[in-house]
Amino acid sequence: MLIHRTMTALVLFFITCFLLFGIPGIFRMPDMVFVSMSWLLCIAAVFELTKMYKFNLIWQIGLLAIITGLLMVLYFIPYDASQIIRIVSILTWCLIVPVILFKQPQNIPKAVICGLAIIIFVPAFYSIVVLQGLFGSLQLISILAIAWVADTGAYFVGRKFGRHKLIPSISPNKTIEGAIGSVVFVIIYLLILKSLNITVYLPTYFAVFKFAIILTIVSILGDLMESWFKRIAKVKDSGNWLPGHGGIFDRIDSLIAVLAVAFAMIRGLI
Repeated sequence: MLIHRTMTALVLFFITCFLLFGIPGIFRMPDMVFVSMSWLLCIAAVFELTKMYKFNLIWQIGLLAIITGLLMVLYFIPYDASQIIRIVSILTWCLIVPVILFKQPQNIPKAVICGLAIIIFVPAFYSIVVLQGLFGSLQLISILAIAWVADTGAYFVGRKFGRHKLIPSISPNKTIEGAIGSVVFVIIYLLILKSLNITVYLPTYFAVFKFAIILTIVSILGDLMESWFKRIAKVKDSGNWLPGHGGIFDRIDSLIAVLAVAFAMIRGLI
């Protein structure tokens, strides 16, 4: 299982780098390819969500059409929606998601699932596209890596030292020790980036600790939220497209949370 997870993660990492950088010295991927792939990932994850909850064809097409329409409006209409996206992102990940995880409602109407899908995926798409345009591929990769580093820290520290469950009713394998380990890993990672002057969005060492703590917590919330979706739907994985990893939603759950909140934080500094 660990070998499958590692190989799949490496393949996904190289695909991401290829989409962002192309082949250095030979060609660079057109921006539209990156935008199209970002849209495709969102739609694939939303489709998995509709399959988990057994949406009929009309509900599936309706939700996918609404989200696609919103994404296209945000991308093509010459209007800066940053403030709206920032507000939605903060409300979603700092209020709505924590309340859901605390209350853990069991009977969820399809309309609520649709609403959650919209406020989770639309800001993530807008964030990744705008961050790519503002800072370029290298900076974007460094932000995406926050979620990957947090997940790695939680996995290895949790396996070695994990004793106290974080929220066992949602995700029995996650531990408090693993969560602490993920924070430490991300702090070290961002300190390295700051010391090498690689990131433009970390102007001070205070910003390093602020970004590390907030985005690690948000990364964990993204993972827990997806686990809650699966637990309510009574499924093990969101899909089976990726060996050892499940579905697309399983792989981008932390990323969509980190992207949205990182965008809100960074745009707050500009």
